[in-house]
Amino acid sequence: MYKEGLKPQNVFAFICLFFGLFFVFFNPPFQVPDEAQHFFKMWGFTNQTLNFKVLNNRAGDILPDSIIEIGKFDRLCFHPERRTNAQEIVSALKIPLNKDKTSFKAFTPTSYTPFSYFPAFLILWAMKLVNIPPLIMLYILRLCSLFLYTGLAYQAIKIIPFKKWLITFLALLPMTVYEAASATVDPVTMGVGFLFTAYTLKLAYDRTIVHAGKKEMAVFWTLATVLILCKYAYLPFLLLFFIIPSSKFSSQKSRCACFLLPALINIVITALFINHAAVLGHGVDTGVGGYDKKYMMAFVLTRFGWFLKLLLKTLLAYGISYFYAFIGLLGCNDTPLPFFVMNFYAVLIFTAALIKTESEEAVRLKDKLIFALVFLLTGLVIFVSAFVLFQFHDYIYGVQGRYFIPMMPLLFLLFDNKKIVWTKFHIFLIVCLIILIPFSFVTIINRFYTGI
Repeated sequence: MYKEGLKPQNVFAFICLFFGLFFVFFNPPFQVPDEAQHFFKMWGFTNQTLNFKVLNNRAGDILPDSIIEIGKFDRLCFHPERRTNAQEIVSALKIPLNKDKTSFKAFTPTSYTPFSYFPAFLILWAMKLVNIPPLIMLYILRLCSLFLYTGLAYQAIKIIPFKKWLITFLALLPMTVYEAASATVDPVTMGVGFLFTAYTLKLAYDRTIVHAGKKEMAVFWTLATVLILCKYAYLPFLLLFFIIPSSKFSSQKSRCACFLLPALINIVITALFINHAAVLGHGVDTGVGGYDKKYMMAFVLTRFGWFLKLLLKTLLAYGISYFYAFIGLLGCNDTPLPFFVMNFYAVLIFTAALIKTESEEAVRLKDKLIFALVFLLTGLVIFVSAFVLFQFHDYIYGVQGRYFIPMMPLLFLLFDNKKIVWTKFHIFLIVCLIILIPFSFVTIINRFYTGI
């Protein structure tokens, strides 16, 4: 048993909120990947705009001029030589909303559903009613995202039956917390992804759960559906169902029934969503050029061997960079942590994966094979999606390390074993976090601010 005050979920919540609050307030506006587009998309939802608008064949939306004005912080993205200061941000906080003065803003629209932004767009709608200045809206949305992520990951760490400190550490990586403190869909996606994996492991390994009944299956499928509605690329996570032992179902027929119909519903929902997104962007300049998306999907299916060779070429060229980006590529993917810091994090991740802090059950070999399959299939969907979207290059472009965050527990659980036990490892891990976290603070300050 963990000592009171050193329970991993409590340690996580304290560090995550401390770490995340810095990112909420010190990370300049719209410096998280696609944060501006997500903010614009949520505003459209408050106007009952489910899809983007088109002007002169360019995708975008009708936004208040004040929101467009605070979008000026976009100039910092991909320009490490550019800076802002506290005075500029304070001045932007005073820009009034003025909902009635609007203009068309062209931008690359996200294809997410309103559900992906729940409850953020409802909070935005409430703030809109009382005319809160737009930049204050952004900071409040960031706060809500951070609190939601913290709650979801806290519960995941609490219920997972083993490797609690591994999940704690993965949930506290700089890139993870950086995304958690943003007005995007990533906080809820990461949080639900961690919680779904943890709950499935609880069903599979908690000996107090003798039978996976209606209640357990309702929770399982609710979490699975929410995760897939957030990002369809995580559809292969449904296969985690099969780590639940057949002995926890009344019969093999019951087990099949518990999987087939809900899985089919999720597959149909995903297919309809992908088709809708492809049709919606047909013939419209969405900011991403290339061939028709349906054509490109068919292209991958008919030339799958060629695509796998391209995928292998891409992984050989960029695989290590994806791993480091998953750890700490901040800003708009343009602000890496110092290399030695990321290496330190990498060593700690593998150490946490190998070490047990107490005598606890190890992951079964069969389940490790399922984890590996789910990880590979999810990665494949991510790369296919990027290829369909960004298309013909020497490599598959558009894949970012943050996409792998919900998958990483599956990867590192493959290293679980019974042999290596270090009862004080969690103390060492906490000390390392205390040492490492300030490097993220310094990196953000040095990258974005002058006169500090």
